Amino acid sequence: MRSTPIFWLKVTVVTLTGFFIFYTSKILFSYQFFKKLGLKTPKYRFFYGNQLELTKNNNYSDVLKEWTKFHGKTYGYYEGHFPVIVSSDLEFLQEVFIKQSSNFSARRKIFVSRDEDAPDHALFTASRNRWKKMRNIMNPTFSSAKLRELGPLLILCADRLKHVLENENEKEVNITQFFKRFTMDSIWNCAFGVDIDFQNNPENIYFKKCESLFEFLSKPNILSFIGNYFHEFLDPFMEVILFLEKFLSNFIDFTRINPILWFMNHVFEIVEIRKKGNIVKKDYLQLLINCQTLTTIEVKLNLALFMIAGYETTSIALTYACYCLAKYQGEQAKVYEAIRQHFDSEEEINSDSIQEVEYLDMFVKEVLRYYPTGTSIISRKCTKSTNVRGIDIPEGLVIAVDALSLHEDVDLWGPVDPKEFYPLRHAVKRNPLAFWSFGNGPRNCIGMKFAFLELKIALSKMLINFEILPLKDMNEELELFEAFVRRPKHDVNVTLRKR
Repeated sequence: MRSTPIFWLKVTVVTLTGFFIFYTSKILFSYQFFKKLGLKTPKYRFFYGNQLELTKNNNYSDVLKEWTKFHGKTYGYYEGHFPVIVSSDLEFLQEVFIKQSSNFSARRKIFVSRDEDAPDHALFTASRNRWKKMRNIMNPTFSSAKLRELGPLLILCADRLKHVLENENEKEVNITQFFKRFTMDSIWNCAFGVDIDFQNNPENIYFKKCESLFEFLSKPNILSFIGNYFHEFLDPFMEVILFLEKFLSNFIDFTRINPILWFMNHVFEIVEIRKKGNIVKKDYLQLLINCQTLTTIEVKLNLALFMIAGYETTSIALTYACYCLAKYQGEQAKVYEAIRQHFDSEEEINSDSIQEVEYLDMFVKEVLRYYPTGTSIISRKCTKSTNVRGIDIPEGLVIAVDALSLHEDVDLWGPVDPKEFYPLRHAVKRNPLAFWSFGNGPRNCIGMKFAFLELKIALSKMLINFEILPLKDMNEELELFEAFVRRPKHDVNVTLRKR
């Protein structure tokens, strides 16, 4: 029998019809998952699951908080047809993040990463033994002794921030833009050992490309669509993309299209130059190079991770802190007085002495409790089937944390209303699992100490030199949205006055 176009058309139609029936049945079957576990779920739609509601207004954390009110502290929802358990139950989370952490040794897959077992993984996306090896190697790079070496670089960048802001005396400014340049300056000095001085060179190509990178990550694209609705095809699709990039790179400059590729290529170049030139500096890159058991690709990817994880989260946290200082003038006075009691001059500020200012520490923690930035990425993926408080958790299931509900729980943060900004609540010892700004357990944020140090040095330098004037509308509430990082939807404008 000769093959004809009609024959192949029939074969194609039958094949596609069969696949459609199979895949539709698979989706319908997946929606029985939480019924079998006995967990409640918000109302979902075929194919979309609950994804449309989660992404409609870019308010992931607020949606989880509302669902918790109706469905209890532990429930499920569907990203497309991919099941996710959400919990704000401390005992459940203690099992997942601490007691049974070895059974939950991976994070939720993000669309810019490959399979967890791939050899080219950074600490954030690695799992199981690969993650454990990297974490053990890298923990010393964030010790107090190592941070002490990076302290002078942070002081240098904070001094630049002070000088730049002096030119804006008594002007209303979009403070986030200044904090972004400060954070970028800090990261390039502390991580790469490269002093570009972004604060006085805001048009620098690296700064512009980094801004483009975060815009790219925060906008819907084909990878996020596949990750949300066809998650089982994400790894094969990523492999196809990587193959095409290698195959077509001689003809197409993909770095002009994808800012991630541009950024990664330039980070890799910096690592190669440092290693080939036998240059020794006191920075994060040098600490990674000194870890002889890390491969070159692991050094490169973890350096890129340091940049991506620390840039926008820290600049947004500083924005929130500045907003709170402007809105709560009494708190600004207390923080300023606490800093002044410890330092006769700002030259005395260093990575050790700044840790002694207790009220500054409480203020920063309250800012991060009141305005957590990275709540949407706090999750664990089950790597070995287990049972958690009577619920059977199969391998591959993701557990997400409803951090907002925990941060606003009066039983955890009272007796003062958690919806009130009150730094002194941190003078009382709290359950560690009540605070989720840096995650919890063995896989918490490895850069937490660095982030706290960066925040404290920047704020202390600012307050010693400037008074942050009251907001025009003291009853103003920030409107937030969430795309990779939970941030203000509109510019945060403040006015500084030289002291």
